[in-house]
Amino acid sequence: MSKQHGRGAGRRSGTISGLAEQPADRRMLQHRVPLRRILVAVSLLAGSPACPADPAPSRIDSESGLWLYRIHPGDTLIGITRRHLVAGTHWRRLQALNRVRDPRRLMPGSNLQIPVDWLRRVDSDAEVIHVRGDARRIEAGGSTPLAVGDRLRPADVVDTAADATATLRFADGSRLLVAPGSRIVLDRMQRHDESRQVDSHVRIERGEADSRVEPQTSRRRGFRVITPTIHLGVRGTEFRTRAEEGVSRAEVIDGIVAVTNGPRALGAGFGVVARAGERPSPPQPLVAAPRLETLPERLERIPLRFAWDPVAGATAYRAQVFPPDAPDRLLLDGRFAEPVARWADLPDGRYELRVRAVDAAGLEGLDGRRAFVLKARPEPPFIQSPTPGARLHGERVMLRWARVASVERYRLQVTDLAAATAVVERDDLTGGEVDVALPPGEYRWRVASVAAGNDLGPFGDAQAFVLRPIPQAPATEPPEVADDGLVLRWRAGEPGQRYELQLARDAGFTDVVQELSTEQPVARLGRPPAGRYHLRMRTIDVDGFVGPYGQTQQVEVPRPRGWWLLPASLLLLLIAL
Repeated sequence: MSKQHGRGAGRRSGTISGLAEQPADRRMLQHRVPLRRILVAVSLLAGSPACPADPAPSRIDSESGLWLYRIHPGDTLIGITRRHLVAGTHWRRLQALNRVRDPRRLMPGSNLQIPVDWLRRVDSDAEVIHVRGDARRIEAGGSTPLAVGDRLRPADVVDTAADATATLRFADGSRLLVAPGSRIVLDRMQRHDESRQVDSHVRIERGEADSRVEPQTSRRRGFRVITPTIHLGVRGTEFRTRAEEGVSRAEVIDGIVAVTNGPRALGAGFGVVARAGERPSPPQPLVAAPRLETLPERLERIPLRFAWDPVAGATAYRAQVFPPDAPDRLLLDGRFAEPVARWADLPDGRYELRVRAVDAAGLEGLDGRRAFVLKARPEPPFIQSPTPGARLHGERVMLRWARVASVERYRLQVTDLAAATAVVERDDLTGGEVDVALPPGEYRWRVASVAAGNDLGPFGDAQAFVLRPIPQAPATEPPEVADDGLVLRWRAGEPGQRYELQLARDAGFTDVVQELSTEQPVARLGRPPAGRYHLRMRTIDVDGFVGPYGQTQQVEVPRPRGWWLLPASLLLLLIAL
């Protein structure tokens, strides 16, 4: 009994007790560890290349389009399948593809090839990174305005008003700029678990979207744009897509786009047109970029106006304004029939203008670009007087302008046109007028506003005026008194001037007996009765400015010769009667 009890106790005491009674070589056989596991353990301790201490990360092989999963110690095909592959995928498919003999014994540090399509996917989102105007998210219960930082989920709809834009950033960094008057649907946004591969499917119901897709490491085209008439797939490129009623257009700026229902590939600098019920057109070269080198680099006026040389073959033009190095922030957008773009307003700052021509097929060409600075504020005041082209007389000029709210002072500049130099420069004027002494000449003047912080705005349009000396009355020679009248002579003035003369009995010229206006340097007055008279003259300039009267002269008109014979003749006549 005791012996049997002892054997039972040994068995119940556990494996170690049982092995203690077995031969040594049998115990070693039962505890033998596979050589493979020993080598792995040693390599982990010693840093052997058999299993690197810090193995290279898993990655997508761009040539094969496979995910190369780097095996870690303890990995099995069953575990990898459960963690990374789409539900329902059997691990034996992975075993067959990689020709694995033992699914439970994988070599750490080696690669396991996994098709990207087998990888598990999770829903992703898109972030709103720019909004201008009335851009909305359309949902079953209505619509809500979009704001920067909003997260859009699959099946969300983005709708932009006629003057609104929105830019979305997807999980892989790809960007989608939704143009004004557009409606797009985010059909699918998924991220492949662990591989960081992203699938984004965008459907354009109407309007336009500009896409900048980050390069994909897989051969799969993870970014797709679909319209009612065209399907595009890309791995990394920049392109534009527009959908109108019954027709869609696509233009590739960089990279290659696959047209799944049309041309095999659409390269950079080419476009395609797809009409309902027809196959997309063959690739068509895009119109060359307009030349914008002659446009000014600095603008100081609003509204904005840009004009460039026409482009051969253009039927219209598309012009846009972005901040510098910020292609996701579309600020102004317009389509123009002529090579001129106009917009009402834009805050002061640095910008980039982009212009492209539109051909007869409706394809938009390559962008011409021009950086510019807008400095239109504080706005200059309105000029009041002198009015443009005014002709003034004298040695001083009163310059007046309207005062601008929130302006501390004004800067005045007066330029002598003949000398092409500024003769007056002042920036300390706080009112709306200033009296300036100037010699006769032709001038231009302009005024700028200065706001707080010494913020100098642009000058207003320069206004010209002419300052002429006050026309002086000519110095007359002594009057000639003839039997038939008075003759006056003087030195001629400037061409076009006129002269006015007055002859009066009193020095105050209240009793004027004769007046005369002439353009000649000579005047003949009818002979007045004998007596003392007062004569004065003034000059009227070519613009009608009337100068002052000159010094008054006294004129003695004597009695006619033989006047004393007149009474005797009358007496003889009476006697004869």
